[in-house]
Formats: sequence, structure tokens, C-alpha cells
Amino acid sequence: MSDEDVDPAELQRQLDDIKGAMGLAERYPGRARLWLLAGVLVGAVALGVQVTFFFHETLSAMAYVLIWGVFVVVAVLALWVMATRLPRNDAPETAPSWRALFGSLGAFLVAATSVPGKVAGQVGGLDRATLYFGLVIAVLGLALLLTGVVLSAYRVRRRDRLVFYAGGVWTLAFASMIPYVAFLRYVGVGLFGVLFGLYAVVAYASLTR
Repeated sequence: MSDEDVDPAELQRQLDDIKGAMGLAERYPGRARLWLLAGVLVGAVALGVQVTFFFHETLSAMAYVLIWGVFVVVAVLALWVMATRLPRNDAPETAPSWRALFGSLGAFLVAATSVPGKVAGQVGGLDRATLYFGLVIAVLGLALLLTGVVLSAYRVRRRDRLVFYAGGVWTLAFASMIPYVAFLRYVGVGLFGVLFGLYAVVAYASLTR
């Protein structure tokens, strides 16, 4: 076949199909390990935050905002660091900015935690903690879902993107159950930390398979 017989558009399509079948670990070596570290870090911080529940009757609304603020900063930064380690020179033109994505989620959480205003101080400490905890976990779940969506622009295979979709679904489900399950109101943060750490390990195993 001569060079004149080669269709550039068809050749590009074939190359894209090949790349589309690649996994995250194959396409971007070392990124799955970063995801494992990020997941374990978020889980560890959640366990640390659980300690604040022992003081739920004495902490002020501002104290809760600061505590949950630290939690979400760690969570968002961990995901952001993992995401921004993707090579910029390999990013498709249609891929959104990771900074804009996670920055928007962080701004949304700040706004959402401010919405209750003085009303948050009129309820018990446990209910106040449940409110902020649920918001943080829900935003983290949304971040996982959006990560899976954005990775499609990087032509990461569907099986690997499902790992992030699954993480987002169970995280959002967990957040929605907190107000209605008695023991989650007391130990939900720590339990989430354990589950999220385990999820990170399972995700790593799936992404590197």
C-alpha cells in the first residue's frame, strides 16, 4: 500500500480506538498508585475527624465549618493532585480543566455549608455535625462521578471509569443514609473513613489489573 492510499482520518480513528481500549494504569503509569494514596489519605483524615463527634455538644457552628473545611480541603486536594498528574501535553482539547472542576466543587461546598446560617446554631450538635458531614461526603461522591466523566475525554477505557462511577454512587448513597440510620449519626465519619480506604485498595487493584 502506498502513502497515497492511506486515509489520515481512518488511520486516526483506528489509533483512537486502540487508545480507547487502554486502562488508566497503562495509559498513565503511576496514576493508579496516586489514586490509592489519595484514597487512603481521605480515609485516614475521616477517622481523625470522627474524634470531633465526642465533642458534638460543645463545638460551635463555626468550629464545625472549620473542621469539615479541613476534611474537604484534604479530600479535594487529594483527588486534584491525582487528576493533575495526568500529562498536560496529552490532554485532548475537549478535556475540561481539573483545577476548574475541583475548584468549583470546593466553592460549592463553601456556599452550601453557609446556607444554614444561624439556623445551624439552633439545633443540637449531633444534628449540626450530621448536616456538615453529609454535605462533605455528598460533594466527594459528586467529585468521583465527575472524575469518571472527565476521564472519558482522556479516552480511558470504560471499565476503569466504572471504578469512579461506582465510588461516586456508593458515597452518595452513604451520605443520604446518615440522617436516617442511628449509628451512622454517631460513628458515620469513622465508618466512612474505613470504607473509603478499602474502596481505594479495591479500586487500585481493579485499575492495575
